[in-house]
Amino acid sequence: MNRAAAFLDRFRKVERETSPLFLFGEDPEGFAAAITEATDEFAETVAAAASRIVGSTADILHGSFASAACDAAGVILVADDSFRAWLGTEEPMDSVVRPIRDGEPHLSMVAQDHSGRPVAIASGDARAVASWPLSGEVRAALGAGKARYALVAFRPDRTGWLRAAQAHGFTRSEARLVAALAREGELRAAAEATGIAYETARKLVASAMAKSGAARQTDLVREAMRLAAGELRTPDNIDRLFADLFDLTLRQARIARGIAMGGTRADVAAAMRVSDHAVKTDLKIVYVACGVESAVDLARIVAEVEALAGLATACDIVFSLGQADGEPLRLISRSWAPGRIAIADYGPATGYPALIFTTNTMGRAISLRFIAELQAQGLRPISFDRSGYGLTDFVEGDPYRTVTHDVADILDALGLQRAMILSRGFAAGAVTAAAALPDRISGGVLLGPDPPAELDRNRSGLMGAGRALFYDRPWLAEGVAKLLSTRTNSASIARLMRESVASCPADLAAIDDPEELATIVRAGRQSALGMRGFLNETLTQGGGARAVALTDGSGWTICYGERDPLYTFDHARAHWEATLPGVRLVPLADGGRYLHLTHGALVAQLCAERVPD
Repeated sequence: MNRAAAFLDRFRKVERETSPLFLFGEDPEGFAAAITEATDEFAETVAAAASRIVGSTADILHGSFASAACDAAGVILVADDSFRAWLGTEEPMDSVVRPIRDGEPHLSMVAQDHSGRPVAIASGDARAVASWPLSGEVRAALGAGKARYALVAFRPDRTGWLRAAQAHGFTRSEARLVAALAREGELRAAAEATGIAYETARKLVASAMAKSGAARQTDLVREAMRLAAGELRTPDNIDRLFADLFDLTLRQARIARGIAMGGTRADVAAAMRVSDHAVKTDLKIVYVACGVESAVDLARIVAEVEALAGLATACDIVFSLGQADGEPLRLISRSWAPGRIAIADYGPATGYPALIFTTNTMGRAISLRFIAELQAQGLRPISFDRSGYGLTDFVEGDPYRTVTHDVADILDALGLQRAMILSRGFAAGAVTAAAALPDRISGGVLLGPDPPAELDRNRSGLMGAGRALFYDRPWLAEGVAKLLSTRTNSASIARLMRESVASCPADLAAIDDPEELATIVRAGRQSALGMRGFLNETLTQGGGARAVALTDGSGWTICYGERDPLYTFDHARAHWEATLPGVRLVPLADGGRYLHLTHGALVAQLCAERVPD
């Protein structure tokens, strides 16, 4: 059996039981051989593996989910406080557990909660719910065989609502009202529940909508609940799932979700190319089927279904206590396109702003130790998710153009006139944004900038195999990106990151630090959350895109490691010197890829030297 056949044979054997991605790092030569020598078979094998799971990674807030355990007849045996207070334990949930099949999660509806409103429930046996956010008592009942099934409902607690409030800058009063609006489904009821006058509630909700970029209360509720769940991706088949759940047509399900996402009837009609009358008629059917009486309550049930569907289909789940340690998450609205941009502004407000561009295999998460080193040099680090990464909404089209507009929006939202750039990746996009915004970007530092695709000819090892795929055979890229998104886990991300720098002792030593490795894995999960940003940027670069050259690059520094296991800077030296004429070059003899970890103090100093007088 040749190398390619052996790799594919082993891939098929392991992929049904675990994430097969570790094989890419364990046998990069076999991976490369499968790509180059058995291209069609490789594509078919990857497509089959990716099709088995429709979800992505999920980083969830444990307290936002209520749980219970029941017997085969649906009789509740154990429930946590949240489940008991919300749904009670007296009535058997036989209709919920009846359709459950062994080893598979199931999504269904409970007829009503204590207030008579419908609630979405995810359920499954011990195998299906092994990684779900269950209370200790519920998990113990399943483990001991005392209960047959677990039930989970999405009910954000104080931590979840606090995360949503902080991300959008809500005041305490606004946060309380938004949470009440989601619970009550109508503004007058929410005002009464929070003990404020209706006119005051109208002003508060208008302010919250402005801060979150929501055009309507529906979008406000759905967005707040999305953040309160954590970071998880709505599965691609959500329209069909929603339709099946409520016995709706696919068109009716799409109308329901369009309204929940803030669209008017006219907006939804135009997007679906149907008449406004058709939408009005179908929406009446949706309200009856979903058991709701308002668009806001519809948005709430849509958010519940999306969160539970993301949980039930997730390929890997990790729990968070709230904000990632030390991360000051904010979401800002785009001014030029639909959607929001996720940023982490570490401050202080008096520091000179430094926008951090991460690699295309990572989202916004960044070493807190390095953040502190930047702050010690008088800088204000601001990390962000680019289009299609983490919590930033994807925009179709040229990623260089997108990031340019997003950078301008970030600066405007934070009230910043100027900033510098620190690029750990996507250097061409960073420089292109700087060229388009000469009055806003004062210069910056590029760490080990990746070369244009035509100069990046290394095809050895794990990263070389990746280039052979994404650059040389772009028709395979979408299938592999889907596999990376839907069949990954934290362990495989950690292993792939280690394998990618295996030849550099300094890098390996840096990521042996548990805290730093955890941050790298979190950033990797943010990239894997859909993979749309990664795919778009990689294919754009593979298609020959280059940075826009500056007329004067003397405000820039390139710092690179001479032991970088991914790129040899000398291969692209002429390109970068032509793109940034007058750029300062700082080689590090013992440096590799993770220069911000191995030489953080020096990198911070280099950044400080680029602060304009």
